[in-house]
Amino acid sequence: MTTDLRNIREITTQRGVCSLIRLSTICSTNDYAFGLLRQQDAPSEIIVVADEQTKGKGQMGRTWHSSPGKNLNLSYITKNITSAPPLFNMAVALGVLDMITKFPLQKGISSTNFHIKWPNDIVFSKNSEVSKIAGILIENSWRGETQTASIVGVGVNIDTVFSKEKLAGFNLIPGNFNSYLAHKISARDLELPTINSIQNRIHQLSLKRGEETILEAFNGALFGLDEKRMYTIDKKPFNGTFLGVEKDGRGLFTSDAQENKRVQSSNVVWSFQKGE
Repeated sequence: MTTDLRNIREITTQRGVCSLIRLSTICSTNDYAFGLLRQQDAPSEIIVVADEQTKGKGQMGRTWHSSPGKNLNLSYITKNITSAPPLFNMAVALGVLDMITKFPLQKGISSTNFHIKWPNDIVFSKNSEVSKIAGILIENSWRGETQTASIVGVGVNIDTVFSKEKLAGFNLIPGNFNSYLAHKISARDLELPTINSIQNRIHQLSLKRGEETILEAFNGALFGLDEKRMYTIDKKPFNGTFLGVEKDGRGLFTSDAQENKRVQSSNVVWSFQKGE
């Protein structure tokens, strides 16, 4: 994949000037960002946005589906890493949630209807409806045991069109952000608010008690917290309650049989049906 630093522009965020590369069509903004990292003269912070992704990437090797011009497709490269990956991931998820909840909403919908589904999806939840509005894919670059950079991929469904075939393959039904807003927006309307919110939350990690504040806020924003629900944990059925996430990124679950689980998110499958 060809990457070209000559395409770089500048964008002014709340935390300063950041480099920006705008593309029309790309396979994956995260893959393009990795190409930039291999260039020695690449800036320490770069934003890559694309109108269309043909092979967008989701969690655990899944595909991120998008429609041309109907999604925010953004990757943010930062070499300014101050915390371990689990807390960094929490800060980013909170940043995206912050952005989502800043826009005026339709009557009957409030910011409290939006949550983080562990580890870092943004979902809308009201009554029995649960739909995925945004997804985050964070990929890290390492030199030995030292983390040298993170690539934060953010996808937000705005007016995405999903075929019946695609919908049938989703465990969590996708939703469109414009369906909940008082006034319709475009992908470009989300770019600067997204970066501002993510940068502000990452900066918070470096402040006194910043990590504790991020962990507390993350747990306070979680979907399904303290609710009994059906899960598959370590490939076995588990009817229990999600208690929260620890500093190391592992989730805590308990059941009526006092069977406790402390697991990574990759070992948990949600059914989105509450337990009995």
